Amino acid sequence: MNVLSEMTAEPNQNGDVETQRVTLGQGNDLDPRFLHWCISGGIGGFLVWAITSVPAIPLHELLHQRGPTQIITLIMSGMLLAFLVSKWKRLSKQEKGCSALEFDIVNLNNIDDLGTIRSKVEKGNYLVNKRIRRVLDVWESTGSSFQLERSADTDNELFELSMISSYSFPKVLLWAIPLTGFIGTVIGMSQAVGSFDVVLSNADNVDGLKDGLVQVTGGLGTAFDTTFLALVSSVILAFPLSICEKKEDQVLSQIDGVVRDMIMTLSPTGEDVGRTGKASLVDASTDAFDGNLNEAICDAFEKHLPDPSVLVEPAKAYADAITEASVDKLSPLTQLVRDSVEGVSEARLSLQEQSVMIQKCVDILKVELTEMSIERKTKSESSQQLQAIMELRRAMEQLNSTMLENKRSSLTPKNIWKSIANYLSKRLR
Repeated sequence: MNVLSEMTAEPNQNGDVETQRVTLGQGNDLDPRFLHWCISGGIGGFLVWAITSVPAIPLHELLHQRGPTQIITLIMSGMLLAFLVSKWKRLSKQEKGCSALEFDIVNLNNIDDLGTIRSKVEKGNYLVNKRIRRVLDVWESTGSSFQLERSADTDNELFELSMISSYSFPKVLLWAIPLTGFIGTVIGMSQAVGSFDVVLSNADNVDGLKDGLVQVTGGLGTAFDTTFLALVSSVILAFPLSICEKKEDQVLSQIDGVVRDMIMTLSPTGEDVGRTGKASLVDASTDAFDGNLNEAICDAFEKHLPDPSVLVEPAKAYADAITEASVDKLSPLTQLVRDSVEGVSEARLSLQEQSVMIQKCVDILKVELTEMSIERKTKSESSQQLQAIMELRRAMEQLNSTMLENKRSSLTPKNIWKSIANYLSKRLR
């Protein structure tokens, strides 16, 4: 797609053409025309097949006696070769134009040289010229460094996607060429297998056997030669296709580098200049009428605005009136707040007195509880002593009875002490 065909002219108020805006379109500036390389490549492959139709040419047997797939392989190979040639020419042309403009961009010292750069950009018919013109249009219309970066990123993504899509059909051709050879192999093997019937039927006849073997070997030749031609063609074209794709990526990177250098020249610090018209003319126009603008503003203030001293007295009187009205309206609220504070203070004093009385009552109750616990403990100890005395009395009575009973049997000291020990051991248990 031609760059100039994507420029749109904008008329000014007088009807004259003022500027030309650049649009990217589909981003296929580096793509050769599809029908051009398809038709020219197909015709080239057919001509190769037609030239070898003469039996004296060495490739006649390979291309004309090995089935119909050979001409299809030649046509697809010619189409792919035409694409590579057209693509390489476009890339070389764009690389040359980018290198020439890159030197001017690098030597651009300040923004005052933008007019020179624009004049050079408008003369060239290259992709880098188109992208720089787009950057200049964005800068002059917005004055925003963020919009510059965003526009450059969007343009770069567009051309990268276009590059990927431009190689889709050629890669399909590169993939289909070996398949065509395999189809020829199937055809040749089927012919060879079908000729075995003739060989077996003429086994007794030497001449018939020779004719059958000729058909068998002819089918095998078709099988091998079709695959040979397809594989050789695909291998030969695969490397240039990969190199061409890599070169296009390098060219796009080089163009994007030139665009980034231009952005750095327009906005070295990354600051915006605002939407005040064209950015390249803002500083010059400001310096031209800065003094006159200040004088005009001062004159307008003096003519149309009153003296500040005249406005002071009314403002002071209005402020005093507002203050008095506010005090009158807020006086009931102030009295209410004061009464509430006094009531809260009295309630606080009464609560403190009540808390002191409660504390005294708690102390008295604590003393009484302590005395009651002591009396209770004393009573419990007295009851325990009385119970122990009663048990001792019962024990003495039982001992006396036991001694009386044992007096009849034997009143020896040994028996007495033995009975006492038994009694005491029982009691201790």
